[in-house]
Amino acid sequence: MLIKFLLKPLAWLLKIVIEVSRMKKWFYCVWAVVLLAWMHSISAQSLPPFKAPNTNYRAVTLGNYLGELNEENANLKIRRLSVDSAKANAKDAGKPYLSPILTYVRGSMYTQAPYSGYTNPASNTLGAMVTIEGWGKRSAREAQAEADAKHKLAEMITESKAIETEAIFNYIDALRTKLLWQSYQAAIDGLKQYQAGGSAQEAEFIAAQKILANDLKYYSYGLVNYLGKADSDLILPVGTLNMEPQNFKVEELIAHARENRADISSGQAAVESAAATLEVVKASKNVDFLPGVYYTQTPPYSSSGVNYGTQQSFSFLVNVPLGNGLLVNSDITTAANNQAEQEVNLIAIKSKIATEINQTYLQYLSAKDRLEAANKAYIQAKTSKNSPQGILRFRDAEYELFDARTVHAKTLILLNRLSGNFEVPNLH
Repeated sequence: MLIKFLLKPLAWLLKIVIEVSRMKKWFYCVWAVVLLAWMHSISAQSLPPFKAPNTNYRAVTLGNYLGELNEENANLKIRRLSVDSAKANAKDAGKPYLSPILTYVRGSMYTQAPYSGYTNPASNTLGAMVTIEGWGKRSAREAQAEADAKHKLAEMITESKAIETEAIFNYIDALRTKLLWQSYQAAIDGLKQYQAGGSAQEAEFIAAQKILANDLKYYSYGLVNYLGKADSDLILPVGTLNMEPQNFKVEELIAHARENRADISSGQAAVESAAATLEVVKASKNVDFLPGVYYTQTPPYSSSGVNYGTQQSFSFLVNVPLGNGLLVNSDITTAANNQAEQEVNLIAIKSKIATEINQTYLQYLSAKDRLEAANKAYIQAKTSKNSPQGILRFRDAEYELFDARTVHAKTLILLNRLSGNFEVPNLH
């Protein structure tokens, strides 16, 4: 009867909207839409406001909260710094490692002259030497640094999505607790209309509200902790958890997940980083060359009655360091095994996707059925709120509705995120 009563004026208003829009009377059309929205609001769920006299709360929508979380979370800040460091390293990794060596030699100086009248010329020698890296070292190092920066960025995104999911579930738990507190308050207000105030039932509801208020404070502390602001006001969630049920095709969810999941991107980046590291190890076997030049100047001197003028000379040399790496291949084996490990891990992640989505999809079907049953019971109980017993039955139905919405919202969000859809959910 309630539904029929509401549908008649809604249908009537829709006819007016269509008719006046055809006549292009936009002013009247706007007013008709306003009236339509007002009639719809009558049938919407309304609850008394939440009150916590001794606690400071600030109402924050889920979207705004997640925005703060991504900016203020300590773990994500650390990840961003790590990504910035990796990017800075990648910019310099392609530069040649010249490792210049400057040398100055003074001498020779004898502590004792070999014979009487011997003169030590005490020459001055200046030298310079640089490193010419072995073939492929520079390009391999640059590729490895870029792959490492990409891997760290992928890891940051993966962690941010994991933290977001945890925070969303915490937010939903807090919102459910607040809605239940409001439901109890609505029941208390309704009982007072029938002079049932002060009853044992009201005292039981007030005691339940105290527990719920403490639970809400507990969850709100958790939400604040994600932001790293211990001294700020507690978070008061906003919404009704009334998310529309959706229909999915498991095959499409799995295909979308394999293209968009953050852990897939992170796993692929790990494989590429391991492959680049292997190339660096292989290139390290290539021999470096250290060419150098020396300039020597000897001042004029006399020896045994013979005068010698200033002498100048140049010397060229090439050093070829031969390290133990030319004889040892265990580092190549280690790097190759690391790459194989990352590839196996990526395959495992891809195969795990199908299991996770199928399991969560089954849970979601159950959550949808529970939500549908809770909605029907809620609508039925809402029509009989004309007595104290009717109010109590309605509160029980509303309690179950909020629980069903909570399970449905969590399962729906988890299913979306497992399939690579990370849009901010609308909790209405």
